[in-house]
Formats: sequence, structure tokens, C-alpha cells
Amino acid sequence: MMIPSRRLLLFALGMALSGCAVSADPSVLSRYRPGSAEKLDHRAWQLFLDRNTVVGADGVTRVNYAEVPAADREMLTEYLRALQAVRLDRLDRAEQLAFWLNLHNAAVVRLVLDHLIVSSPDDIDLGGPFADGPWQADILAVMGQRVSLASIRRSALTPLFHDPRWHYGLSDATLGAPSLPRLAFDGTTIDRALEDAAIAFVNHPRAIRIEGDGLVLSAFWRRYMDDFGGGLAGVLAHIGLYADRDVRVALQPGKPVRWVDDRRLNETRRR
Repeated sequence: MMIPSRRLLLFALGMALSGCAVSADPSVLSRYRPGSAEKLDHRAWQLFLDRNTVVGADGVTRVNYAEVPAADREMLTEYLRALQAVRLDRLDRAEQLAFWLNLHNAAVVRLVLDHLIVSSPDDIDLGGPFADGPWQADILAVMGQRVSLASIRRSALTPLFHDPRWHYGLSDATLGAPSLPRLAFDGTTIDRALEDAAIAFVNHPRAIRIEGDGLVLSAFWRRYMDDFGGGLAGVLAHIGLYADRDVRVALQPGKPVRWVDDRRLNETRRR
């Protein structure tokens, strides 16, 4: 079976469904139907995760990108195609949140599979003179809207879900950010799943370390600071909701902070 190379696959997936798609419109992407009983089928994504991911000794999920079978690649492609055909306005809020998180994470994995030689997802070049990774490229189409990975956060999740925990459910395929969840999100259990994801990340040393009289914090919070209170004080207050006691007592205002960011790819093999 021949696998499309580089960015062709995801662009084909999105544009084939979009027709005359327009740039992401938050008022369209955040529509939902309160009380809807409609449920989406994420079993293909769960099967892919079961077959192709492991949790490393450090507790961070890794993907065996280089060994993903052709059949699993095709299964992932079809799953992404099916999600892009979903009518968001037929889902309730929880089911829609699960939709966006699963779509984002599956699309990130599919992108990396098309660029196996990269050592970081930031090295994936989808074109454009000011490209800095694949995050701004419109690689998907939902509800007639061209959608990038960044616009999923900015135009879909931020306007509708005023709870920063959803950030912990999104993987950017790096070792320093929140891990790729090994369980597909489901609308009926998503609140507990995001709570667990927040606790797991906040209490991992890649996120927070006490260093002398200061703190070492993941740049993840700096990138999305507007969603975590708009400043360092808000970030520290948010962290305090989920941190273990020894970390909470160190979260004092005025302490020096050093930001760190491990942007290496979350692959199983080491370079």
C-alpha cells in the first residue's frame, strides 16, 4: 500500500471535504446542541493508541512512529476523514470537546507520520515565508471551515470552553508538553479525564521543579498564559489547584522563575 508523503495527505483530507471552505469562524466551530444524545465513535483512535503508544519510564507517552503499520496509518486516515464530516451543531458541549481533542491529537500524529525524519514537530515545514512549525497551516476542514491546529485552540476551544484544563488534553508531540493521552476522549468521562491529565502534568518534574530559591516552569504555561490568568500570578494560582503539597508551598509570588521547554519529538526510539 502506498502512503502519501509529506503534507499532501492531511491537506487532501481536509480540502476534499471542504469545498469552498473559509477560514475558521469561532461562531461556526463552537456551535453545539444542549441535551443532544448523539455520540461519536472513537474506537479507531483508541485502537491506534493501543497498538502504537507506550508510556516511558519517565511517565511520558511515546509513539512508535517508525513502526506504525500501513494498516494503522490507513485506519488513522479514515478516522480523521470521518471526524471532518461530523456536524458539530448536533453534539452537546461535552461530546464536542471530546471531538476537538481527539481530532487535534490524531491530526498531530498523522502529521508526524508524514515527516518521520524530524527530531521535533517544530521542524515540520508546511510552507509559508513565516512558518514556524505546522501549527498555523490549515490542514483540516470542519463545518466548511479551514482549520489549523492553532485554530482548534483559538477558534474552537477557547470561545466555548472557559476552563484551561482542555490544554492538558492536547498533545503537540513533544516530550515537554502534556502527554498524548492513551485513552481516546469520550464526552461522558471527559471531565474526569481532563482533571487527571492536569494533575499528572503539574506534578511531573518536566513541568515544575524547585531550584534553589526559584522555580523552573514549563514554557507550556507561558505559551498559553492568557488562558491561565493572563500573567505569572494566574499561572501559579492555577498550578496550586493541582500541585502536591511540597510544590504548593514553593509557589510564592516574587520567586525567580526560569522557563524550560523540551521540544524533542515524543518518539519511542532515541536519536
